[in-house]
Amino acid sequence: MSTDYFILSKQSDDVRNNDSNNIVVLPNQISYILPHNLVSCYCERGLFESGLIEWCKQFCSLDKNMLDIGAHTGTYALSLAKQSKHVYAFEPQKMTYYALCGGVALSNLKNITCLNMGLGAESQIGENTLKIISNDGGGSSIHATEGILREEKIKIETMDNLQLEDIGFIKMDVEDNELFVLQGAVNTLKQSKYPPILFECNEKEANKELFGFMESLSYKVISVGGVSNMYLACQ
Repeated sequence: MSTDYFILSKQSDDVRNNDSNNIVVLPNQISYILPHNLVSCYCERGLFESGLIEWCKQFCSLDKNMLDIGAHTGTYALSLAKQSKHVYAFEPQKMTYYALCGGVALSNLKNITCLNMGLGAESQIGENTLKIISNDGGGSSIHATEGILREEKIKIETMDNLQLEDIGFIKMDVEDNELFVLQGAVNTLKQSKYPPILFECNEKEANKELFGFMESLSYKVISVGGVSNMYLACQ
């Protein structure tokens, strides 16, 4: 299995200066590197979750850091970097991580740090097996049990061990590892005064422990309007 990528530049009507048949000079703006198997979807619908990303800008601050946990190729990290002091983007899958780094480089964004690792609980620290279930890198999980195309060894660390500070907003999409991420982040969340967390959850009833743990940290969890599987945890 292999993944091909294409480059999506933010503005569709910008002029590109073709110096030769082999050279394309990209405009000075955000450029996303995205899975080619979804190119028709991007052409028809634009950037996935663009409305939700725009909504998230209200939670970002130029004096606070943002965490993009499960960054994929960086649509949130790249889009919210200019509204944040610094963005730490975590992506454990190797090829997806390389696409993330490429997007950061092409976009000339110097306030994004890409980390080729996953976050989790203390019990998960070290090497783990990521099960890859799609050609576009989406849905990969250490908890997957079916539809597995291949496996890849990844590193997992706790947020607390990384000692990240001044966090103003967290976006988390880690395919059923959300509870473990939070369990390894209790001190960090407290130090940053419990920043808002946008997270994905496809089955709320099956994840009562996750919602209960958030409530134990004094978070209130609300569903995001217009998106069936996204939630916001806030104080």
